[in-house]
Amino acid sequence: LRARVPAAAAERERVTEPPLTPARLAAMQQYFEEALDLDPAAREALLARVARTDADLATKVQGLLLAHDQTGSALRSPVNAEALRAITAIPDRWIGKRVGVYEVVALIGAGGMGTVYEGIRADDQYQRRVAIKVLRHLAAGEVALQRFRDERQILANLDHPNIAALLDGGVTAEGEPYFVMEFLEGEPITTWCDARTLTVSDRLALFVQVCAAVHYAHQRLVVHRDLKPGNILVTDQGTVKLLDFGIAKLLPRTDDGVDHPSVTQAGLRAYTPDYASPEQLLGKPVATPSDVYALGVVLHELLTGTRPFDFAGRTPGEVERLVSEVVPARPSSGLTAERARLLGERTLARARARVAGDLDAIILKALRKEPERRYGSAEEFAADVKRHLDRLPVQARPDGLGYRMAKLVRRRRAETVLVVVAAVLLIGGVVATTLKANEAVRERERVTEVKGFLTTMLGAADPAAFGKDVQVRTVLDSAAARIDSLHPRPELEGEIREIIGGTYVALGEFELAEAQFRRQLDLATAAAPDGSRATARAMMRVGGAFEYEGRYADADSVLRLAGPIFARFSGDDPQARADFLDLRGRVLLRLGRAAEADTLLSEVLAIQLAETPVNDSALGSAYANLGVVRSELGHNASAESLLVQAVASSRRAFGPVHPLVAAILSPLATVQERAGAMDRADSTYREALAIRLKLLGPEHPDYAWTMFNYADHLLLVGRNAEAAAWCRKVLALRGKTLMDSHPAPAAAMAVLGRALGRMDSLKEGERWLRESWALRKATLPPGHYLIASSESILGEHLVLAQRYPEAEAHLIAGEAALVKARGEDAPIIQDARKRLVALY
Repeated sequence: LRARVPAAAAERERVTEPPLTPARLAAMQQYFEEALDLDPAAREALLARVARTDADLATKVQGLLLAHDQTGSALRSPVNAEALRAITAIPDRWIGKRVGVYEVVALIGAGGMGTVYEGIRADDQYQRRVAIKVLRHLAAGEVALQRFRDERQILANLDHPNIAALLDGGVTAEGEPYFVMEFLEGEPITTWCDARTLTVSDRLALFVQVCAAVHYAHQRLVVHRDLKPGNILVTDQGTVKLLDFGIAKLLPRTDDGVDHPSVTQAGLRAYTPDYASPEQLLGKPVATPSDVYALGVVLHELLTGTRPFDFAGRTPGEVERLVSEVVPARPSSGLTAERARLLGERTLARARARVAGDLDAIILKALRKEPERRYGSAEEFAADVKRHLDRLPVQARPDGLGYRMAKLVRRRRAETVLVVVAAVLLIGGVVATTLKANEAVRERERVTEVKGFLTTMLGAADPAAFGKDVQVRTVLDSAAARIDSLHPRPELEGEIREIIGGTYVALGEFELAEAQFRRQLDLATAAAPDGSRATARAMMRVGGAFEYEGRYADADSVLRLAGPIFARFSGDDPQARADFLDLRGRVLLRLGRAAEADTLLSEVLAIQLAETPVNDSALGSAYANLGVVRSELGHNASAESLLVQAVASSRRAFGPVHPLVAAILSPLATVQERAGAMDRADSTYREALAIRLKLLGPEHPDYAWTMFNYADHLLLVGRNAEAAAWCRKVLALRGKTLMDSHPAPAAAMAVLGRALGRMDSLKEGERWLRESWALRKATLPPGHYLIASSESILGEHLVLAQRYPEAEAHLIAGEAALVKARGEDAPIIQDARKRLVALY
């Protein structure tokens, strides 16, 4: 055998033979199993490749191969996927036989010690699918029998909803032990999460289930020793199931009541190297901290798609050195744009910000080299993950704020000064706009307190944890997690929550904004149960969050309750009244109550025109919102005049490139379109798109809404393929930045369906139109005009399909419902009647 290894390598090996550590044994088995599937030439090439980096290992693998050839099939390796497919084509001696009260129906998989089959209960008592594990007769030595019995006993002791349940066990007529487990249909946890693009929070919630199962096993003195995604399945119902305790170890309990770990047997491959702890690789005592380490690797892979170390092409000695000596990089640093997409984040920066900080620290604590420095248990690990989910400080980052601030200033002195100065100027400017002469002293004190809180908040966003380019969202999340420290000062806490919520709105994070505004309302209500100016303001903020989320009925309910409170406490403040009426009018318009909205928004414009000096920014919004209502009512000339003035006011206030300018250009384009000025409308839409793309990015809800409006315009002028393409861009954001309650997804589905119908894709077009109709019925209040509009548009499509009686029924019902919702004069009524004319 040695003669077949290069002579120089053999000589080196004779001089110093490396110790046979568990890592080398694992590598030996890996290469042995790989070589078994190769023809002689490929096998020689593999051995030569191994010998170039580890001649001793190549020699030992070659010896195993020779022994295997000489003894036939006495040495069996775990069956890989390709081998399993080949085996399933060969009749198995157990298929069709009875094992206890179960009939074996199919092979599921095979390992070095046992074979797993699918079975069904065959005694007519009740029906149930099961998994049956039988000890392979070729592996039935004393050691194997004992380990098999251990596994069966371990499973018998474990009764937990997240652990595969043991149902039965015994010995076959041939004397082979077996046990029966529940049949699980699921996917490895990593595959399951990636296939569904689960968010980081959802993945962490699943991981907490895994920790609960592992902690339960540890409490019963069981160390799993082979935790990896393949042994952690998730069922279709989203339930985690931990399985394969084939190499688990029972911890002996001594008379002193203390659990003492037993040493892993050096001759057994009792782990998977990629997930093994340093003590496993080095053959040291293995106890519950080894499972904690493996859980850290699993969480790393669950979030980043990679493991802490890449072992490809490395020798066993290099693997041992990496795991036992090298500190892994922060998980967030290895994220990619594709990984960000699988985590449901819009950008790589957002994904890194989500994982950086707490989660980096949590994972790295679990991966500590020294067992005693890891989490003390899987329960502690899970508790830290839950603290992170609850936005509480985590144990993995115990250092105080003063320490982190000092480190921050020393490392990033220039950046820190600039960030703090910017924060001071920003918050000072926001609060200064509310100062009144008779409140100057008190307001200055509040400015100082707000400034102090946000300075501290920015200090907590340590570049050492988050990276040099700290994102606004990262800072906001840090603030939201620490704001509970202001509980003794509810007025100050409410003010800061309003600032944070408003910034979340600007970022398009409407649900996070809603949470801040709801807390602001709770604080105001607790301080003044009978109502106050702060209560009215907080209610308006909650209603505004509902509007942004597309929950117009909820917004209307909150604002109706807020109306009397505003009248009581803000009647002497015309600007506050204008803000409230503006929001109420927008919501009424979305609910199809355009005439009521017109009354309120006319008053808003009157208030703004009466203000001295003229406030161009407020005037721009007032002109624009009233212009949109007038357009909906069919008063096109008035609408265009108002919107042109809105654009002029906004440009005077903010310049040509600003979100408010873009927000007004979009409805102006719609008015131009209705006036027949198609070229002007196209140009205006494109200007609005360019501004919103530049300022908000490609996934912001406001940019999505403008994309839909432009798609609707393209459909109107017959550019159907382009309209469909823009709609698909909108729908790509569904479930990310656009919830189903937002009007854009259903609207884009409707335009996409109409475009496809006009391109002769009738079946596909009808599918989208029906989904749009169903979504509107699910998210809008009964009788809403958009539900009726969807029915009318579906009728138009059925005309194209020449299903005339069905089309007529939908067109008549849709027209009648639209008249009921909007009255005889709305432009949308004329559109519905034109469809009936086309049918006839």
